[in-house]
Amino acid sequence: MLVRHNTKLLEQAIDLQIKRLAIPTLQAEAAAHDQIARANAFRRMASGAAIAMAAIGIGVGIWLVFDRDPTVIQPEPPVAQNQPLNPNENQPNETKKSEDRIPGGETIAEEGKADKLKSPPIEQPMLPPSDPANPDTFDFVKFANRQVTYARSTWQLESGHHFDSEKAPTWDSAWCYTRRLANTGVEVQVSLANRASPTSKPQAPVSSIETLASVGLDDNSARELASHCLWLDEASFAPSDFDMDHERKEAAAATQELSVQDGWDAIGNDLPGMPAWNVSLEQCRAQCEADQRCLALTYDKKHAACFMKDNGSILVRSPDAVMAAKGAIQANLQYSSLVFAKDTVVVGGAYANVRSSYADCILACAADQRCLGFNFDGPNKMCAMLDNVTSSSPFRGVTSGVKATRS
Repeated sequence: MLVRHNTKLLEQAIDLQIKRLAIPTLQAEAAAHDQIARANAFRRMASGAAIAMAAIGIGVGIWLVFDRDPTVIQPEPPVAQNQPLNPNENQPNETKKSEDRIPGGETIAEEGKADKLKSPPIEQPMLPPSDPANPDTFDFVKFANRQVTYARSTWQLESGHHFDSEKAPTWDSAWCYTRRLANTGVEVQVSLANRASPTSKPQAPVSSIETLASVGLDDNSARELASHCLWLDEASFAPSDFDMDHERKEAAAATQELSVQDGWDAIGNDLPGMPAWNVSLEQCRAQCEADQRCLALTYDKKHAACFMKDNGSILVRSPDAVMAAKGAIQANLQYSSLVFAKDTVVVGGAYANVRSSYADCILACAADQRCLGFNFDGPNKMCAMLDNVTSSSPFRGVTSGVKATRS
């Protein structure tokens, strides 16, 4: 006999129990999905904020670039259909070129702030009034360039002219300089002249004596070079037109003062046309002071003869001579111990025998530490230098010199 049981209630009870057991798992899954959704939302918000900040930065940068330029023309209100158009309205505004030419082939260059549009030419339509908070360009500078040949060398001269603004009628200060490779191997800027105003007296030179010397110039040659500077007002100045500050004047005067020493003779370096005969010592000094070429002199008291010189290095004793040298070469003077004798030959070991003049023979022996004496054969123009001296004897036509001690 088969017995059938009704299990429907049992199955429902088991199913209910399984669903109850699954509730914690479903709650955990729901919490996880909620955290993931929150994270995604936060990430989208952060990305949006970053994009917004970048857009703001780009906008500020564009505003700084374009709004800073005072010469940018602001847009004009639209023109009514029934109003006549300006024939020049559609033509692009012109700007000044960075370089203009002036008569003579020299160049005038303009220098303003970087990446600035130059103001339009006068014949163009007037621009609208500028904003007081955005004024015209200041520190406006024009340069005039000129290349000159001086002292057998080529020099590029630059003359800068400062304007208060692009609308200023004339410059308010100017200067002139050149660039040159110094004896140290470094290129230096040499300031030649300054003009405090168009009507003031120009000043030159400006660079220090040391800077000028490093490129082969001194105060006099720097003024000569400055006289070739090109100025926008077409002014021209002679070297004597330039002024110097008080200290520079005193230093320059000291270099031109003659220091006199009796009983010494400056050998060699005579200027062309020397000597000047039948003059007094005072006249000889006055002539040297007035001649920029003259840096030293020897006055022969016995024959009233003046020997002006463009340099002075070796001094020798001579009872009939007076020597004078300017301050510019005082530090270069060397006092020799050579003692001279006419119609006398010295005996010793000769290590050199060359053709030369009498003055060159003296200079060669005085500058050579090995040389203790020399014999100069006047008729044959021969110079013999000796590294030891033993005796002397009369010999007609020969002038000799012996060093008292080694120099």
